[in-house]
Amino acid sequence: MKPKNVSSDGNASVAVGGDVNAPIFTNPRFYLTSDVSVPDPGDWPRVRETNALSLGVHRTWNAAGAPTLPAYVERDVDVELAERAMDIISGGVLLLTGDSTSGKTRTAYNFLRRFMPNYRVYAPTPGTHLSGLPQLVQSSSDGPFLVWLDDLDGFLGRNGVDPLFVEAMQRLGVPLVCTIRDDLFDSYTGQPREVAGREGQDRWHVGNRLLRMLEPVRLERIWSPSELTRASRISDERVSEALKHSSSYGVSEYLAAGPSLMQVWRRASRVGGHARGAALVRASVDLARAGFTGGVDIEVLRDIHVRYLTNPSLRPESWEEALSWATEVMYGVSSLLVPGAYEQTWQAFDYLPDALSRDRKASLAIPNFIWEEALALNSENEGQWLIGMRAYMAGQTEYAITAWRPLAEHGYYEAASNLVAVYLEKGDAQEVRHWRRIAAQDDFYSQKLDFPGVEYDPEDGTVATGWSRRGERVKFQLHKPGDGVRHAMIVGAPGIGKSNTLSIVLLGALSSQIFTLGLLDWSHEQKHFAELREAAFLNAGNNLQESLELLAKIERAIDFRIGDGRYEVPARERPAILLAIEDAHLLFNRSVEAVRIALRILRDGRPASICLYVTIPDISLESFGGDDQLRQAFADRNNTAFFMGDAGLQMWRDLDLLRSGWEAGESG
Repeated sequence: MKPKNVSSDGNASVAVGGDVNAPIFTNPRFYLTSDVSVPDPGDWPRVRETNALSLGVHRTWNAAGAPTLPAYVERDVDVELAERAMDIISGGVLLLTGDSTSGKTRTAYNFLRRFMPNYRVYAPTPGTHLSGLPQLVQSSSDGPFLVWLDDLDGFLGRNGVDPLFVEAMQRLGVPLVCTIRDDLFDSYTGQPREVAGREGQDRWHVGNRLLRMLEPVRLERIWSPSELTRASRISDERVSEALKHSSSYGVSEYLAAGPSLMQVWRRASRVGGHARGAALVRASVDLARAGFTGGVDIEVLRDIHVRYLTNPSLRPESWEEALSWATEVMYGVSSLLVPGAYEQTWQAFDYLPDALSRDRKASLAIPNFIWEEALALNSENEGQWLIGMRAYMAGQTEYAITAWRPLAEHGYYEAASNLVAVYLEKGDAQEVRHWRRIAAQDDFYSQKLDFPGVEYDPEDGTVATGWSRRGERVKFQLHKPGDGVRHAMIVGAPGIGKSNTLSIVLLGALSSQIFTLGLLDWSHEQKHFAELREAAFLNAGNNLQESLELLAKIERAIDFRIGDGRYEVPARERPAILLAIEDAHLLFNRSVEAVRIALRILRDGRPASICLYVTIPDISLESFGGDDQLRQAFADRNNTAFFMGDAGLQMWRDLDLLRSGWEAGESG
């Protein structure tokens, strides 16, 4: 069996055979090449002397008679931060992750004010060489000190923040307080990826090694009921207004004026508005959505924005007016276009492409000329891979081929694997054979790997199921510590290794001692659970009556456990139940009752610590007994999807479309 890779996808994991969807490393916003000097540590301000805005907290809109920022609302993660405070303030690392305006920086700043008010804080600018910082700190007696690294991705590199730098600061007892966006964290911590350019490869590997050393704390974009309750006690009209929109936006997100900026942009394409400015912003937003995430030369934007101006009756303003409007700071928070890393480069305020990508119902198609421009801009850049992925996911297969072909021709075997999948979908047997020969040259596929035994990690609730191209273990999420169990589907053609993968996961669940097993083997061979049946507390073969009796017991367990109220998190004294169904599509097509109970498990099982794992050949409606509700429930982003084989890339895209269609329907 070939090892398979797993990557993060929102709150869930998606795995695709042949590395085809490992998280993608894109070009960072900054390169560590400048010679910005580090001030004397004795001159660093004390935390109590700083303010939130000076350390990067987003402004909110102005309110008459109100302070610049609303009062801080305690987030759920503050409890965890308090528990880890002693480790952090004695020289540890705090890493907060989340969406672009989820409240990471404000939460981190609140932590400083609460636990380290007398520490001297240094907030370097991206591009600062930090390799000499440990020596400077060591020679100063004016501490204690801490280093503030908001948007950590801007500092990663051999002259910036790397594992050696972190270890040196830890030896000196100097805490590092960091934030990073979820998508960038996933890009660095995903499965190893061949990226174009030596500098890009070095940066990715530095970031990958460093971030895998750290234990992140994640802030959710949408606030929890308890957070909303606490926010409702704040007497501030801005918070009150944000609460009115809390079902659609995160409170921090709304306070940071992201939605307001989005509305300003969307309303600008009208007579008497800023039609040219809106087109300029659209060009930058679409380039980011297509995979080019860095700053773009203003002259490039000037050339391409005119292609959006197809309605002369809007009477677009002058170029100078458009640029001034698009770069004007609004609501005291941000402009629609923000400065890039280099002079005369601009990029969209990151909320705009993020929000547009989330809202598939209102999303606009990316024009062909943008794909072409993105490819041209990335011709010497590791972003080529990302553009290919974005194009494929958008149904722009030809642009995906254009992006991946040169990479595959120069020895990036993952790109060759993707091309095999693309041409299989297109039905081009000759191209399939060609790229399969290229992909087969990768030594990764010819290695004979011994199974070292089950590896369950209680720290993150994962089981190691295989190896990546770089020899690193691939992990499968069983549960999230403190947050309960996950449901999962393992998908692929017969003989691809689904049963083997599931068996390893089940062994890991047993070794954790916080899971017990229920097994239903609906395969024709009746052999896949042979070694596990004795360890399972419930098991049955492909006898329909016995299977329905087992499922009924699981449903009764859900009712009991929810009523008891103590089973939300798996524990040795109250273990989770993992029900695994081999070839579940055969059962679902035999019994409507089996479909009903499976749907009940998916909807109500998590608070009872009861999860459902299935193996199926694909994600067509037939694999779910023709029941679209069951398919949508498995497709939920909180569940795990593990795709195997050449068809994995296409199924990943289909899953994304399935999720987007369901979410758009719900929001409508």
